[in-house]
Amino acid sequence: MDSRIGILVVWLILGASLAIYLYTPFPENAKHPIKQRFSRAMVRLMYDIAGIGSSLGLGSDVNITRHVSAANKIFSREPNDGSLQIRDDYFDGVQVRVYTPKGLSSESSPALINIHGGGWAYLDVDDYDAFCQRVAKHANLVVVSIEYRRAPEYPFPVPLDDCVKAVKYFLKNAAKYKVNPTRVGLTGDSAGGNLAMATALRLLKEDTQKLKLLSLMYPTLQAVDLNLPSYLENPNRRSTSFCMKDTLIHCMQLYAFGHEPLTSAMLENTHISEADKAQYSKYINVKMLPSKFQKTVAPVKRSLPTSKSDVDTSVFLNPYFSPLLAADDDLRKLPKTYLMTADFDALRDDGFLLAKRMKSLGLNVDHEHMDGLEHGFVLFFYYESALEYIENYSTYLRKHL
Repeated sequence: MDSRIGILVVWLILGASLAIYLYTPFPENAKHPIKQRFSRAMVRLMYDIAGIGSSLGLGSDVNITRHVSAANKIFSREPNDGSLQIRDDYFDGVQVRVYTPKGLSSESSPALINIHGGGWAYLDVDDYDAFCQRVAKHANLVVVSIEYRRAPEYPFPVPLDDCVKAVKYFLKNAAKYKVNPTRVGLTGDSAGGNLAMATALRLLKEDTQKLKLLSLMYPTLQAVDLNLPSYLENPNRRSTSFCMKDTLIHCMQLYAFGHEPLTSAMLENTHISEADKAQYSKYINVKMLPSKFQKTVAPVKRSLPTSKSDVDTSVFLNPYFSPLLAADDDLRKLPKTYLMTADFDALRDDGFLLAKRMKSLGLNVDHEHMDGLEHGFVLFFYYESALEYIENYSTYLRKHL
């Protein structure tokens, strides 16, 4: 009996330790606190497994994370109920997946091109399968999901080049897919939002059909100031957000360089010269944020090796890498824009800065802020808020496409 009690005590201690380790507090306004803590715990566990595996020499943290996250495809793939025709295709050499509702009238339907998120290095069209199916069905439109080549194997501008090629091909060949080329929108979330806006900016220089709508969901928009309040509120993997400053720095470097030579400088926010920061302060300025987001948060002090000083950081000032730095004249040429930001998100302030700037220019932008929800929530279909959001978003697409 004593041994059984001892084993039970050990298991209770282990269980309590694991619960404490995985527990992440959420603010009082969290929409689904229990489900959100579960989601956060699973993501944190994935990151930590990748870190341990990498330290043991089992592979790079990128590849291990990709393998671990592959289990999520069980939940992100959705059985086709027969209302959609789904096929994999290639647009000018770029792999895509096309979702076509059955019964569409020939050559007159709207379409939405989706660029998936995942830090330019993670996730793929399979992870966005359920999202694309639901939008195609709810909005009754064709959805194209782009499988761009990912960093670090293919750093900037390769993923962007793939997206531009795929979008240009579709705009020129829309009739083949029962789509009216004047009714095509482009969307993306997180890093996909970055690629979507950068693609839209690139298309301004191309002789091609114009997009009707640009849709950005909690997009990554700049790599100049990494000490905005939302970054400092979500500094690391103990944060509420899935999108934290240290993870963004990891992904930004993989996209920019294919490796991580500037971690220390970016954590300290010294990777960009003060002169360059001053030049772009008209676009990136805490005073441009709503007053409730202007609270001062002390940066976390780090003790890391000094970063290499010979790294060319000009890529971070490229508007195709940091779309928030695009010239006013280019922003004025963008199509009608929908922008969504999330409450618990290191990227929250990026979105508010873009919305503020576009409105100050008198541009056609609809900004929707999701209180009590975190970065990535759109893919969590066990959240009632995610299901409601997709229905409302689909209604918006029907109206504006």
